[in-house]
Amino acid sequence: MALPTSPVMQAPVAQRAAPGLYPRLQRLGLWGVAAVALLLLPQFVGGYPIYLASLVGVYALVAIGLNLLVGFSGQISLGHAGFFALGAYASALLASRGGLPFWLAIPVASVLTALIGALIAIPALRLKNLYLAIATLGFGVVVQKMIFEWRGLTGGGAGLEVAPAHLGSLSLAVEGRMYYVILLAVAFALWSSANLIRTRTGRAFVILRDSEIAAACVGINVARFKVIAFALSAFYTAAAGGLMANLVRYLNPESFNVNLSIMFLAMIVIGGLGSIRGALLGAAFYVIVPELFRDIKDAPGLVFGVSLMLVMVLLPRGLASLRWLRKAAARAGDSAREGRP
Repeated sequence: MALPTSPVMQAPVAQRAAPGLYPRLQRLGLWGVAAVALLLLPQFVGGYPIYLASLVGVYALVAIGLNLLVGFSGQISLGHAGFFALGAYASALLASRGGLPFWLAIPVASVLTALIGALIAIPALRLKNLYLAIATLGFGVVVQKMIFEWRGLTGGGAGLEVAPAHLGSLSLAVEGRMYYVILLAVAFALWSSANLIRTRTGRAFVILRDSEIAAACVGINVARFKVIAFALSAFYTAAAGGLMANLVRYLNPESFNVNLSIMFLAMIVIGGLGSIRGALLGAAFYVIVPELFRDIKDAPGLVFGVSLMLVMVLLPRGLASLRWLRKAAARAGDSAREGRP
């Protein structure tokens, strides 16, 4: 005969299950609400706000890719404007001159750029920190110069017009449609990058970031994983460039300068290094904060610079650390109420 189970006997099990279950359900609920809000956004606003939202999505893709390289594997890059430009121009040219459809041109351009990223990583394997940053900076400058000089292919300084993208007979030039394509790309990037960092490759990146010597001691092929990190980062950034080309439908090499690479790096630092959520926050910060003051002459750059300094001083771990600080404050409050030190 089975003995009755009292609520007292059941309580410890519930208490053990609840801490892991409820936060997970809460996170899923928040992501679900965010997804529904983003899907319905074009029904309530249009025009310029949708363009800004699309821009946040494009830069979020760049930030996710750059964060894999800098935040997770510890390799500094100031040349991502070059990968961004390669993805933009390659996808536009593959569609206009190669005859590839929009949905195929961007992945092909991204793969080609990833191969270039891997090739760039090979001679830079022996470089670290500032030296690596300068080497990648040189790559970005070379790419911009090549686009300027290869006038027969890229249009040079006159720029390159990008034909409207189509999915079958559906034109994506209609307001709001490209927004959904970008939203889908960001969702895939979030899912793939979040799963990547849980794999053996992602764990290898983290060990590599913390100590290359320790990584080599535990059997990690340091050179191989550095090349993988560069290739993956270039892939995400090139995909963002291809989407940007179809969003603005005009490319000019002056847009892909050194300042853009620096702002990409600032995005992930503001959002939080080593945080996928931080990549989204950094991209939103980069687009929205200067936009709030665009009607005031010279204010956007000034406000962004001051905001960057304040974030670095008050939140060294970036905007993503706000959640961590809130949890720490809650734990401190609970300890104070219980009389613990």
